[in-house]
Amino acid sequence: MNNQTNAKKARFTAQSTMLECLTADPQLGMVLMRDFHLGGCRNCGFNPHDSIESVAQQNGIPTERLLAAMNREA
Repeated sequence: MNNQTNAKKARFTAQSTMLECLTADPQLGMVLMRDFHLGGCRNCGFNPHDSIESVAQQNGIPTERLLAAMNREA
């Protein structure tokens, strides 16, 4: 990818809210459900105004791992 493409890609931080992330990239819902079982039901739901860091901590997921998946970094 060239620099212009990289600059356009949304980059989320640990402080980004789940709502911001899902609004910027609606496909993240599938990533969250498939890879982390987050957001599909009452037991694994999250507050859309919670940060990535908060959701990770509440669900026992390393923040960096969740952040990498949401930014599509392996």
